[in-house]
Amino acid sequence: MTAIVCDICKKAVAGARRDVNYVAILDKDVCMPCQEDLLLVTREQTLPRHPYQFKEYQDALVRNLAKMAGK
Repeated sequence: MTAIVCDICKKAVAGARRDVNYVAILDKDVCMPCQEDLLLVTREQTLPRHPYQFKEYQDALVRNLAKMAGK
């Protein structure tokens, strides 16, 4: 069994199963509550800029993930 630790909140994911209670985004393992926070922050940044392109969303997601994981 593999031990997975969320790269954002640094908590261990009990009974880790990919896409069930954690996801892998780029090279980071993120628990579901932190993924929801990440997507919410990214959505709040990109929604006011209509029309926006998918590339802008991807850049914002990568930037937010690096910022949140770097705590």
